[in-house]
Amino acid sequence: MSTKTIKPIDSNTILVPTDFTEVAFMALKHASQLGKIFNKHIILLHVLETGMLESSKSKEQKETEASKKLQVLADENKKESGIETSFVVKQGNIFDQIGEQADELNTALVVMGTHGVKGMQHVVGSKALRVITNSNRPFVVVQKKQMKEHGFKNIVLPIDFSKESKQKLVWAVELSKVFNSTFHILAEFENDEYTSRAVNNNIAYAKNYLSERNCNYVVHHAEKGDFSKETIQYASSVDADLILIMTNQSKDLTEYIIGPYEQNVIANDAQIPVMTLNPVDTMNAKNGHLFNFGNY
Repeated sequence: MSTKTIKPIDSNTILVPTDFTEVAFMALKHASQLGKIFNKHIILLHVLETGMLESSKSKEQKETEASKKLQVLADENKKESGIETSFVVKQGNIFDQIGEQADELNTALVVMGTHGVKGMQHVVGSKALRVITNSNRPFVVVQKKQMKEHGFKNIVLPIDFSKESKQKLVWAVELSKVFNSTFHILAEFENDEYTSRAVNNNIAYAKNYLSERNCNYVVHHAEKGDFSKETIQYASSVDADLILIMTNQSKDLTEYIIGPYEQNVIANDAQIPVMTLNPVDTMNAKNGHLFNFGNY
């Protein structure tokens, strides 16, 4: 059975959810830098989680106050970055609204802030991870570190035994076209002969795919142990600018899930930005067009 089919991404906007915290401002800075590079506009999204018993007047007042804050933020960002910046306010559940708005607006990318390990339970916790898995948009999750001027120059590509692991290569190559990236491929250690062979096959595929597209890469084999810790340690050792990971499918193939590995990597102490991609239906994908980031 194949995975979900998604429509091609050919949008001129980047969505930035904001709750007016420090990490949300940092996400806006990352998005603005990417917006300049890829010629994208910014859309700020604030979700009002109002109570069921709250009066309409109270809800309207909160929406008005949020709109005023967003207008100031949008104006300041346009003045500082030169990037066209607009905003939208929605009432509802933050876990659902971000994904819904990303799909409805057909945004090319979502850049979202998290507070690290603690923030995992607030912004990107077990429930909020649905923000990522409920949308067919790529997400870049950032913490408090600023994006380097050279952008995503060093990118870590963890490779496991799954066939979906190879799909991240499409986005990797698109990023390389702009940043002339070096890819640090990290092969997961597997005891089992079958899964070990699958990992090696995926590594061989990745090397061939990147070589054919004149991309720079190195391969490192993880040691036995916690692959998430190994990923973070390796990413830190190579001073990575980005870690590129895939979500997983649930056992019944009806939805995407983020397991302990992905959670740990997203909340890494090194505060390295993480791009997450949901698997796509390769039967309906044509040469990576599903990941088209537009003209740049």
